[in-house]
Amino acid sequence: MRFFVVLTTLCLLSAPAFATPVSKDAANAYYQNCKSQSAEGMSRKSQDFMCACTAAKMMDHMSVEDVKMMGQQNESGRKATNKMIIQVYAPCIEYPARDHYYNNCISDPKTKTMTSSPKAMCSCMAGEIADHLKNNAQTVFREILTRNPNITDPMGALTSDSEFQQFARRKLLGCVR
Repeated sequence: MRFFVVLTTLCLLSAPAFATPVSKDAANAYYQNCKSQSAEGMSRKSQDFMCACTAAKMMDHMSVEDVKMMGQQNESGRKATNKMIIQVYAPCIEYPARDHYYNNCISDPKTKTMTSSPKAMCSCMAGEIADHLKNNAQTVFREILTRNPNITDPMGALTSDSEFQQFARRKLLGCVR
């Protein structure tokens, strides 16, 4: 009998904990809430793409327990937040990044001194950055998290990261015609 109790206890301790998946209803509620928020510097179309993308990624990569842990100010909360940044936001960041970099470029007075076609240059740069992020955002955010492990706002982290801003400047210069 003692062997059975020990074996049962070992099996229970080694059994994987099953996480509750984020349901379609929860993802749809997230999507609707996301779309209803004001998104400064982002077009409605880009916001819709971002919200739809993150809702889908949330169902694929997050659990209800992960989402609940994100609000905790401890190591578990930080791990859940990093998971959200890398696996949910990063694959979708191309949409707000394209708008952000285009809008900043086109509204910068220096842009007109660099080219006779500011819209083409800014569109080129924003497209280059968005394409790079589409393929590399998870790596970009892992690197940002090593430099700044306490980020909570992915777009803010991207736009304030000096290494990524150097990359953006190189893309801008590559688009000057």
